[in-house]
Amino acid sequence: MKINVHALFFLILFFVAACNTKESKEKTISSDLDSTNVYTGPNHSHYTQFSDYNFTTEGQWDSLNNMTHHFKSASGYSIHKDYKTFGWHIFSRGSAYKSYNFSLLWGVSYFSYIVNAKTGSYDNIHQWKTTAMVDSAKVNNCKVFLSVSNFGEKRNAQFLKNPKAQKTLADSLSVLLELRKANGINIDFEGVSSKNKKEFNQFIVTLSDRLHKVNPDYMVSVALYSVDYHKIFDIKTIDSSIDFYTLMGYDYYGGFSKHAGPVSPLKSSKRWGIHSVESSVDYYMNEGVNPSKLIVGLPYYGGKWKTEDTPIPSRAEKFLSHDMYSTTRELLDTKKYKVSFDTISSTQYGIYEEKGVTKQLWFDDSLSLSYKYDWIKHKKLAGVGIWALGYDHGYTELWELMANKFGQKQ
Repeated sequence: MKINVHALFFLILFFVAACNTKESKEKTISSDLDSTNVYTGPNHSHYTQFSDYNFTTEGQWDSLNNMTHHFKSASGYSIHKDYKTFGWHIFSRGSAYKSYNFSLLWGVSYFSYIVNAKTGSYDNIHQWKTTAMVDSAKVNNCKVFLSVSNFGEKRNAQFLKNPKAQKTLADSLSVLLELRKANGINIDFEGVSSKNKKEFNQFIVTLSDRLHKVNPDYMVSVALYSVDYHKIFDIKTIDSSIDFYTLMGYDYYGGFSKHAGPVSPLKSSKRWGIHSVESSVDYYMNEGVNPSKLIVGLPYYGGKWKTEDTPIPSRAEKFLSHDMYSTTRELLDTKKYKVSFDTISSTQYGIYEEKGVTKQLWFDDSLSLSYKYDWIKHKKLAGVGIWALGYDHGYTELWELMANKFGQKQ
């Protein structure tokens, strides 16, 4: 029997190509998080979105947000002694705190003291000196913190190489904490380069020491990146100086993403990639974080994309916006768009068309958050954090869920 060598060669190529095609379809989707850049999260993007407003009162922010009514929910509950529920109140939410059920919060952090990278003093502290949020929280035995933020590689490098600026920051924080009789700080430095890793971790230790000398009862906490690609946090070095950690368990998909997808996927998967809330928690625990010190921050916001088509995962043509929970609810209540639950990421999503444009909306609600809350309890972690309080203004179901999962009858 005579064999056609050329025919055999092309036959082999055909099978190799077919196998490679099949393999590529079965590959885990590569993470859309960019490992080549320093981490900057939505905390930073929120600040830049509102940093140009020179408002001096909460009433001005209320006017911008069209906030005229306040709502109370889940009355008759208090936070269970076994859990820490922690939320950030962002300066731009004005008086939204009048709707917060502080009895269900272990702690609240005012966002934010924006560090002047050159001097260590602040570029802005917004309404920290006057906000009634502090008083409302303390009346309900909710601890009060001041977020301390510095954003961007250059600003962090400048500050971390300046011991004098670091001392000024510690002195300034001591005055501001004493002024409001607050309980401590939440350090949120985003965009730290690996070149400044040693200085960053030493800064955390030194700042903690200085604040504890002023008041031994002050609590110092640090916001951890969802994915610490460059191993910025040296847990072994800083752990004894830290009272608790807050994981930024969100922005796994966002404006940087090649695909539309879940902002806060609970578990890793072939569909959504290796990074998830679970993988982040496992990473930091392996680094030495005690689960009893780890609060998992989850989003009260979602992401919206213009996509190429409707099946998930869909390629993103353009990232449109980060939408607060209340904005998403208003859209869905008005348009009656169908919402589906992605069991793989434990996240809600909606696919719809507007003027011939396909859009995808990914967000968390009381159903998806209930899965994540149960997982936090199952892992025996410290509790849950909310980025950000007031993003659900006008709706009460997320407070009711918190009462159900982390509260107890008063």
